[in-house]
Amino acid sequence: MKDKKHEVNMKEKIKKAAFLLMAEKGLKDISMREIADACGVTKPVLYYYFKDKEDLCYSLIEESSILNNEKLKRFADSGASLEEILAFIFSKYIIDIKRKEVLSFVVHVSSYLLSNPELEKRFVSMRKANFAIISDILEKECKAGRLGKEGKDLAMHLIFANIAHLVLHSHGGEVKFWPSYPKDMAKAVLTAINYKEK
Repeated sequence: MKDKKHEVNMKEKIKKAAFLLMAEKGLKDISMREIADACGVTKPVLYYYFKDKEDLCYSLIEESSILNNEKLKRFADSGASLEEILAFIFSKYIIDIKRKEVLSFVVHVSSYLLSNPELEKRFVSMRKANFAIISDILEKECKAGRLGKEGKDLAMHLIFANIAHLVLHSHGGEVKFWPSYPKDMAKAVLTAINYKEK
C-alpha cells in the first residue's frame, strides 16, 4: 500500500514539474533531463513513469480532460438548461486561461502538435470524448424538439469557435472579456441556432 501511494505521489510530483516547464519553455524546448532535474529524480526514475516527454504531456492533458468532462456531465445531468450549460462551458475556459501558466501551456502544446502529427493523432480520441459529451447534450435537445439537426451542427461549430476565440484573445493570462461574456455568448449561440425553449 505504501509503495502504491509513493508511486502516485511521485507521478504527481513529476507532472507538476513538467507542467510548469512546458508552460514556461514549451514542449519542444525541454528535455527529459530538465524534467528529471526539476523533480529531483534520475532519468531512469522518470522513464519508469513516462516513456517520453510526449507521453508525459499526454498524461497531463488527459487527466485534465477527464476531470473537465466529468464536471460537464454532472452539470448537464443536474437539470441545467442548455443556456446554463453553454455558459458553464465558456466560464470554465475563462477560469482556466486566467491562470497564466495554463494559457501558456495550451499555446505551447498547440504549437507543438502542429509539427508532430503522431502526437496529434493521440489527442484526437481525447477531443472526440469532449465532442461526444456536447453532442449528446445537443442530441437530447433535438429529441425534445427544441433544436433541429442543422441547429445542432451549427451549435457544435459555434461552441468550439468561441472556445478558440477565448484562448486566442487572452493576452498574457489577462482575460479581456466582460463578466457577463459566458452568458451573453450562450444567448448568442441559442439565437443563432434558432433554439426553441418550451
